[in-house]
Amino acid sequence: MIGCQLMQPPTHPLRPEVSWPAQSKRFRARESPTCLLLRELRTVRVAVVAALVGSLSIGIGRAEGRLPEKLQGVHFNPASPSPPGTSHWLMDYHLIRDRVKREVAQLVAETGIDFLDVMVLIPFTLREKATPPSDDARDVTEWANMTTLDNLVAFLDDCHAVGVSVEIDLCTNMWIPYRVDTAEHIGQSEWWPKPDDTPWTESAVWYGQIIRYVEERVAAPESIAMWTMMGNHHFGGAEPVTWDWPERPEIAAYSERFVHEVWPKFREAAHRPVGSPIMLPIFADTEYWNAKSPQVRLSSVSNLKRWLVDDLQMPPDYWVMSTYPCCDPATDGFYYLREIVRILGPENASRIISTDFKGAGHNIALCIVDKRKLSEADVLRWHFDKVTEYGFGGWWVWSYQDSPTEPTGLRDLQGHWRPGLVNAVRERTKLR
Repeated sequence: MIGCQLMQPPTHPLRPEVSWPAQSKRFRARESPTCLLLRELRTVRVAVVAALVGSLSIGIGRAEGRLPEKLQGVHFNPASPSPPGTSHWLMDYHLIRDRVKREVAQLVAETGIDFLDVMVLIPFTLREKATPPSDDARDVTEWANMTTLDNLVAFLDDCHAVGVSVEIDLCTNMWIPYRVDTAEHIGQSEWWPKPDDTPWTESAVWYGQIIRYVEERVAAPESIAMWTMMGNHHFGGAEPVTWDWPERPEIAAYSERFVHEVWPKFREAAHRPVGSPIMLPIFADTEYWNAKSPQVRLSSVSNLKRWLVDDLQMPPDYWVMSTYPCCDPATDGFYYLREIVRILGPENASRIISTDFKGAGHNIALCIVDKRKLSEADVLRWHFDKVTEYGFGGWWVWSYQDSPTEPTGLRDLQGHWRPGLVNAVRERTKLR
């Protein structure tokens, strides 16, 4: 959710104008080693996956089997108390498995969803702190925290048992070399890697070996709805910098090189569908961005279409985008979703997954969108109506559960469901 919080130069464009809320994005609750890691994370909506292209102009994807007609889901962020473990649920899944299985089953029963989004952040996957795989690593066991990967396999199997498939957002900060933007690089943390001048080599190994390990071991391949190539050098778990940034041309150049180098290997590794790097429309209401055209605000979309389709001729199975309410039209009068569909091709709208729906607890006051006239439930209905209007292939809501500092969940910290939000989702999934 950095799209409303990009500042104008000379201030770093990724710096938020307000402090980041804890669970969604940076965690500041406790000072255990894992929490020191987590407070630097930016776990946005992680990932919404967007549409595969099916036209002659954009090409077709290569996923095995037929893609589902609709994916209807939630970003899944259950709590993991410390004790019993690290305070991150995926690392602790073997300790809290029975409870989380019940929560998934309850979520399905209450809302009718069939789709979850989860983020897998590179620090959680490394056996040695901040030490990524080498360029020539032959096997995932040489470098990985195998407990985390085995927990992911178990979680996927448990989701399949209740009819749920999962979008897996693989998030690495190694898109940009550490030396290029050292002052703003999350690699300054002791937990995140410090990428060298060719970060695409290690990243290709990291993405590919995780994908192969999990796909070879999961009981039902269809439990994996898609893989997405995700991560941000500043925030960690956020959309990569794929938009135009003329003030920092070296960052834009490295992002483009990263996609050209890694995407073919990412796509080749997966037998299940793959989503594009997450596209980020920028709705920041600042002097810098208000001087830009709508097309520049949507440059993440047009750039990724050019890199994946025009340059590589390797389209994704889904195009993934973060979506903001009341942006079609926004307060500038421009219809941003309509333009995104035009860029990708209206014939490909059914392969767009519109994600990060912001119902409860989201502060978007710094955006060129205005949701003041809508209740939290009606914000979700606005999103759902746009899915219908444009024929998008799926969606997910941020998020399943509140954190101590961010009340964005369908469920509060005490486990109580928010009836208005739940009913809005049930209306959409046709669960009465």
